[in-house]
Formats: sequence, structure tokens, C-alpha cells
Amino acid sequence: MPKRHYFNRFIKDMRNYSENYIDYMHYTVPLVTGVSGGYKFPGEYVGQYGVYEAVRHIYQKSKNLSHLVNADGSELHVSQRYFTSDLEKAILNIRKEWREANQVPEGAHVIFYAPGNEKNEAEFTAETTRRGVKEFLLKYSAPTSLSPKALPMSNFVTVISLHSGSEGESYMREFLKQKEWTGKVIFVNNENNAHLDAMCAADVGIMHDGQMVSSAAACHLPTMNLFDMKWHHHWYHDLFNRWWNDMNLIAERNVYPEIIGGEAWYGKVADTLGEWYIKPDQRYNMMRNFEGFIAEGMSYKSIDRTKVRTRDIILEDGNAYNIYMDPFSVACRKIWADMQAYEEHDAVERPSRLSIAKL
Repeated sequence: MPKRHYFNRFIKDMRNYSENYIDYMHYTVPLVTGVSGGYKFPGEYVGQYGVYEAVRHIYQKSKNLSHLVNADGSELHVSQRYFTSDLEKAILNIRKEWREANQVPEGAHVIFYAPGNEKNEAEFTAETTRRGVKEFLLKYSAPTSLSPKALPMSNFVTVISLHSGSEGESYMREFLKQKEWTGKVIFVNNENNAHLDAMCAADVGIMHDGQMVSSAAACHLPTMNLFDMKWHHHWYHDLFNRWWNDMNLIAERNVYPEIIGGEAWYGKVADTLGEWYIKPDQRYNMMRNFEGFIAEGMSYKSIDRTKVRTRDIILEDGNAYNIYMDPFSVACRKIWADMQAYEEHDAVERPSRLSIAKL
């Protein structure tokens, strides 16, 4: 029978008995647990699609970096030494262009909000974020702020990112008809990666967990994560993984604060926005904490030693580069290879005790 592939976050919990129902694992978080006897479940690390998509988009929009992406976008070259600085320069160019196109001054404070694609995600984050942003603006913008140096409310902008055609978009459209959002609002969506341009232009992010958070890390956007999770689920997960967000797991540290369950209330959102507003170096602190882990969030392509004789891949600028691959391309190549093997009747026969009916 055809081989059965599984695309999910973790391979660390897979054991030899898992091969009774799964043949191959495509995993997005590179955590591996040691097993006695040196057993390793068949699989490959494909990385975070949110990271790869964001890095590819940023590179393609930069005249200095676009040549590092191959023709079909399935691979890109990343400088071993200058990756973070290359990315930051390209992000600042996108930031400038986006703000000019949307008539947002360079000195304006932009909040990027992604409510989630599912209805339950938008329901959980919408009112909390709306009230949190309102309280933040009342405290830090003139004329309601107690600070004599407070900037006018026109200096603050909220960008709401909606996935076209999703349940989350429908819910937010209806929600905003009934509830007024304080301050100026700009809507973006996923078409032509407009949400990634807005991330590059923003100063702070509020998101429900997902690949958007991974994209935010690649866009160097300080982000707080809101999670709709029960406390017992939270405790059980922390016992095994310590964090929930994939980028925190990859970095093995709490870079992006995770605001979970009952902790996700508007006061917490407002306080976090205020803290980051008066400490703009928070962005660079998070960049430093993610140093090296943005690249680790992508799937590394081994060097073809039949073509490359040097230790590293050296391009015309004299710098060493690594190649990273699109996660879905990596998974599809393996699946396609197994499909071809099955068509040629080369697939390995499964144990007779496991039938298709049991699946």
C-alpha cells in the first residue's frame, strides 16, 4: 500500500510502534528526543513556512537580495555572516515604501493586529485587543494622556490583517460594524503578501498563534501572542514543551510573550503595548534573541559535494552562504518520490495485521 506521510509540528514523540500507522514524518519544530538504542523515526525537518515565506518576500522586494532567490522561489541563499543585517536593511526599505504609500508618517506608532483565520480565534482576540488598544491610546496619546510630551492620537495607527475568505475575516467585519475601533485603522490581507509588508512597517504586533507569528519573527516585529487555552492544557503543555509558540520553541527561550487563557485580558495587552512603546529598543533585543534562530526556522539544504569543492558555498561577493528550501517543496518532493515508487510497485509492504479498514 502507499506510504503514509504525516505533516505536523513534532517528531520527538514518535517511536518505533508509531510506524504501524505512519511511514514518514514532515515536522516543523526541530526538537528531537533521544531514544534508547539510537532509534530515529523516519522523517525530515521542513521548517516554518511563515519564516520562509517572509524571508523570501523580503528578499524578492530588495534589489540587492532578489538574486539570492531562485526562479520558482523554492530555494534561497542566506549569508552566514550578514543574514540579520541584510534582512534588516531590506525590512527598513519596505517600511519606508509602505508608510509612504499609506500616508503614515515615519514617526507614527503602528500596531499590527492579526485576529486569526478561524472564527473562534477571532472571537477570543477581537474584544480583548480592541479594549487593550483603546486603553493604551487613552494613556499614551494626547489629549487624554497625563504626559505633557504625549503625541496626538493621529500619530497612532492600527493595521488589521485579515485572511481573504476566512471565517476570521467574516467575524471581524461584522464585529467592527458593531464596535468602534479607537484611532486610525488600515486593513490589509494576504493577497500579494500585503500583510508581510505591513509587518515590516509596524512597530509592534498582537496575534493569535500560528505561522503569522513565525513571519513576524522574520520581519523583526516585536509580537505578543494570544492563546485560547484552558489552564490544565496550558500546564500539561508547559510540562513537556515549556512554550507553545514555535519560534520560542526553536529559540528555546521566551522571546515573544505568550498571553494564555485568562491572562489574555485588555489590561495585559495595554500594559505590554505601553512598555514596548516607551522602550523602543525592545525590537532590537528581540532581534538579538532570535539571532541565528530565524535561519534555523527554515529547512537547510545540504551542499552538493559533486558541484561545490570548497567548505562553504561562496558567491561572487566573496561571502559564504547557506541554501534554505520551501517547506512544502521539501515535503512534496519526498511524497512524489514515494508515489513514483508505489507506481513502480517498489513500495514496502505493510504488516498484515494492519488493514486499510482499521485506518
